[in-house]
Amino acid sequence: MRAYGETRVVYVVYNPMQPHFLLEEIHVKNLILSFTGLLLTCATTFSVAADRVGDFALIDHKGTFHHMAWYDDQEAVVLMVQANGAKEVQDNLADFLTLADQYKNQGVVFMLLNPGIQTDREAVMREVDALGIDLPVLMDDTQLVAEALGVKHIGEAVIYNPKTFEVTYRGPVQGHLEAALQQTLRSEEVETTIQASGTLIDFPVLARHEQTVPSYVADVAPIIAEKCASCHRADGIAPFALDSHMSAQGWSPMIREVVLTKRMPPGQIDNKVGHKIKNEMNLTDADMQTLVHWVNAGAPVDGDVDPLAELTWPESEWSNGEPDLIVQIPPQAIPATGILDYRDIPIDLGLAKDVWVRGSELVPGDPSVVHHVITSVVPPEGRRNPQQIIMELINSLPEERAQEIRVKLFASAASGERPKIAEIMALLGPAVDVGELLRGGVDADTASIAGYAPGTSSNMYSPGVGGLLRAGSSLSLQLHYTTSGKETTDTTKIGIYFYPEGEIPAERMSRGVANSFAVDIPAQAKDHEMEITTVVPQDAYIQSFLPHMHFRGKRMNFTAVYPDGREELIMSVPNYSFNWQLSHELEEPLLVPAGTKIVARGAFDNSSQNNFNPDPNTPVYWGEQSWEEMFMGFYSWKYVDQGGE
Repeated sequence: MRAYGETRVVYVVYNPMQPHFLLEEIHVKNLILSFTGLLLTCATTFSVAADRVGDFALIDHKGTFHHMAWYDDQEAVVLMVQANGAKEVQDNLADFLTLADQYKNQGVVFMLLNPGIQTDREAVMREVDALGIDLPVLMDDTQLVAEALGVKHIGEAVIYNPKTFEVTYRGPVQGHLEAALQQTLRSEEVETTIQASGTLIDFPVLARHEQTVPSYVADVAPIIAEKCASCHRADGIAPFALDSHMSAQGWSPMIREVVLTKRMPPGQIDNKVGHKIKNEMNLTDADMQTLVHWVNAGAPVDGDVDPLAELTWPESEWSNGEPDLIVQIPPQAIPATGILDYRDIPIDLGLAKDVWVRGSELVPGDPSVVHHVITSVVPPEGRRNPQQIIMELINSLPEERAQEIRVKLFASAASGERPKIAEIMALLGPAVDVGELLRGGVDADTASIAGYAPGTSSNMYSPGVGGLLRAGSSLSLQLHYTTSGKETTDTTKIGIYFYPEGEIPAERMSRGVANSFAVDIPAQAKDHEMEITTVVPQDAYIQSFLPHMHFRGKRMNFTAVYPDGREELIMSVPNYSFNWQLSHELEEPLLVPAGTKIVARGAFDNSSQNNFNPDPNTPVYWGEQSWEEMFMGFYSWKYVDQGGE
């Protein structure tokens, strides 16, 4: 999914083993990296040097995401194969930790690699804590990285070059690793493989797939059909189609690369922790193994049918069927270049009578320029004055704190300055419900109408849940466009679905918002952490979470802190992408008591290592534009007490 409004480059790669072209549209800043990665990921298919293993990404035992390309400002990444209780690890540990300390300021990163031997992160955490290890343990649950690196033994070490994605050394820790590391740092030739000893790693899936290569028809095509093809199809939002065996073969090196780096499918959560997510987009471990092993075998095609070529898609642009009411936003002319202010557009719904809403959907006219649409319902009597809401919020604070804020606001007004909303909310502090301001005082019965961000465009209630649109209601739309290099006209529209006349849904959904205006990210900060808390005021069933940051957003997770002090990690997004603003819905709603705190913890990458960073040499503050930053969490929940008899 492209970051809208950015310069694009198209390159062409010809595969002599597969007679058709590979086309890939990429961000210009990533050109060298992506092109190099593509060539390297062709290594197995083309049978080039085994030491070229390609890029990869793994999550460590604490849930932190590690992408090797991100470490290309380092000279080397050194890995040692780890397994709980392994004598080889204990024998080599002292030497490995000594080297880690010795080279930590010389551009060398040390980590451990668990090659799918343990998948229980808590067990691994207990093991490394007991051994006094303060290094990440990369959890290679699929064993695909261990296979690519060519390791065979527990306790074996690897030196990996994150600039070229090459292994420069593979062998024992003691007696050889330090010399090989010094040679690597001097850019000297290293004897790549030195025979290691120790317990052999079992690779059962690899052995099975070497015996019987995954079938395109029975194994590979169904994965692509389920996880990829809805975007990668004609007129889909992806830049190329996966609609035949030829396209799957042609794109097979790219498939391998995006699977190993966890770049696709988009919006991946950490599905090894927290609660099960209903709309989870991750591939399973087995799916990843099937796809990569198929590519490594040369992407062979079997059978007389092509499941991908037989896929059909609904002709309607509405994924939930034809709406009862279609709201056409006036055509918006978008220039080829430039920075565009937010556009606030009122829409009269023309409702002559009250209607109960069961859902809504927004279809962007030109997804290449629509950055986001925020939709607010305006009741017939109009929305409440924001200044009045702010004063009520101030008055809700303890008097001493409220008076302190009033004095600052009055002093600002007396000087002729108009305080910015960010400054006001920063004064109010995190204890104040910013959602009240964003909702504009609209009552709890009022329907919520779908907005848009890449990956999120539909808002369908569960059966028996709905919201009210009163006669005379209107919509207030905030549209944010980014230019794409060519002039265009956007004709976005919203579809609204009604309950049958006379049917009143029994339950309502409520929403919470966490928002920190105190964003202050130093220049070149690689991991600037932030935290914000939202309180659930009544017993409620938590339904969904949506993290929101901009280009520098790195990760975010959500933890429930219960009134008794107990904490529970609900969901983690370890590799946040601004290109995908996804609402993650729990498969089973989580019942929490009144007073439960939802704590959002996250981090920003404002460094040169962030390829989406507009300017790593400047500090970043809160702001509405994409090159500024936000730190927000959006939640939906359903109160247990719906106010009925």
